[in-house]
Amino acid sequence: MSGKSRRQAIAKSGSSQAIGFNQRSTDEAAEACSEWLNRHEEHERLIRQWQRLETHLIREHDLFNLNRRDRASLAGASELDAINARIIALFTQNQKLLATIPSLVATTIDGVASKLSVALASVPPDESRATHKLVKSILRDLQAVAQNFGE
Repeated sequence: MSGKSRRQAIAKSGSSQAIGFNQRSTDEAAEACSEWLNRHEEHERLIRQWQRLETHLIREHDLFNLNRRDRASLAGASELDAINARIIALFTQNQKLLATIPSLVATTIDGVASKLSVALASVPPDESRATHKLVKSILRDLQAVAQNFGE
């Protein structure tokens, strides 16, 4: 979990609210995607927090050269472990939810946009620039279509 996350900016830019879809619905796909996107945003925020804390502990206390007992006694070590446990739990929950999203039928434009937002967050530009650009353009097109139809 070291290094900057490739997905930091995507969590916010990929959400349906960030691209202008604010429909209220009972679309099951939209609800599941919203849950996934919210967890994804928390996951990314916690990764950044974990990175800052780990960097501090490395610089100030030479974290990786400490024995287990000395590491455990450091202020911040238990917080680092708690953050790591939450990151793992969020990732696991989102992986399970992500496996179900393709089977959900979106019944609103918000549902379609939400599914695309999950796809956008799942395919960062440095892993597949063309796919990322394609999904982002589809979201933009969908926004234009929704505006044309007053949705």
